[in-house]
Amino acid sequence: MSFTNTGNPSLPPSLAQRAYLGVYTYTNPQGQIIPTRIRWEDGQEWEIDRVLDIRPGTARKAGGAGLRYLLRIAGQEREIFLVDGRWFAEVSLDT
Repeated sequence: MSFTNTGNPSLPPSLAQRAYLGVYTYTNPQGQIIPTRIRWEDGQEWEIDRVLDIRPGTARKAGGAGLRYLLRIAGQEREIFLVDGRWFAEVSLDT
C-alpha cells in the first residue's frame, strides 16, 4: 500500500489504517452503548473482558474523531473507535 503526499511537507503519511470491526453491543437504560464482543475482518471473534473507559477521542494514527473505547481483551488493553456509526481499530502499516 502506498500513500501520496498531497503537497504539504509538514504532514507525514498516515502511520496506521482502519480495520473495520463487527461489534456486538449492549445498550444500557441510560442509552450508553457497551461493546461485549468484537469480530475481526477474517471472522475471528473475541469476548471483551471489561470496558475500561469510554470518552470522546481521536484515532491519532488512522484519523477520525468519535468515541474511543479502551477495552481489556484476553488480558490486554486495546482501543476501538466508533466514528459515524462504524467501529474500527487502528492497525499499523508495517512495511
